[in-house]
Amino acid sequence: MKTLKFLVLFTTIFSLVLVSGCKKDDDNDPNDNLPEYHVKTVQIPEAMAQSSDPGAQTASAYIGMLNGMAGYGGMMVPPSKSTIVPSLKNGETEIYTWEINEGNTHCTFTLKFTETATLLSWEMIINGTMDGQYFDNFTYIRAEEAKDGSSSTITIYNPETLGVLMYMSWHEQANGTIEFTFEIPQETILTMVVNTDGSGSMELKDWENGHYELVFRVTWDASGHGEWWEYDNGVLSDQGSW
Repeated sequence: MKTLKFLVLFTTIFSLVLVSGCKKDDDNDPNDNLPEYHVKTVQIPEAMAQSSDPGAQTASAYIGMLNGMAGYGGMMVPPSKSTIVPSLKNGETEIYTWEINEGNTHCTFTLKFTETATLLSWEMIINGTMDGQYFDNFTYIRAEEAKDGSSSTITIYNPETLGVLMYMSWHEQANGTIEFTFEIPQETILTMVVNTDGSGSMELKDWENGHYELVFRVTWDASGHGEWWEYDNGVLSDQGSW
């Protein structure tokens, strides 16, 4: 339930940041030169998307969840009214700050963007009251992306424990295969492999007795037809195909 509560809070934060970022007052806004963060998305195969089979629907839902992480790229764009820290503008790191004062939200956002020869990285920090909850210079999201477009990661942090709340990464292999990992630490971990022809596989594991146990596995071909297996305490409990 705590994870759900924080995800709701971060959805609120995302909405406020995205709206503030859309308030462009100048068509020549210098902040527009800041690179956008990208997440690889997956096309759900037609046969999977159209199937009423529970395994196919579960697989579609998790693919949709991973695709939804692409929306966080909108948080990495400062609004036109943000202030750029001039002493760092010409270095590897650029820092942008802006305020949001709406309803019971009164806070300052700081976006740090760093570029190296091979990597782009973003860090979003919040200080003040957001939706009634107080944050003290809290880094709640970090993202990294390879400049060659082969991989990226995004990490969202828990404001109570300061530990990782949610993590997602993807990496494209030399042969075009894409590997995804999504994890809520000590709750659940999802891994997925998608091949260049659209076929793929997925495994879902839940945290039980101090370790992750397999609870769901699915494979599908290029057309989206596939087979799935469900497990209870490591023992196969159900399976099907579509």
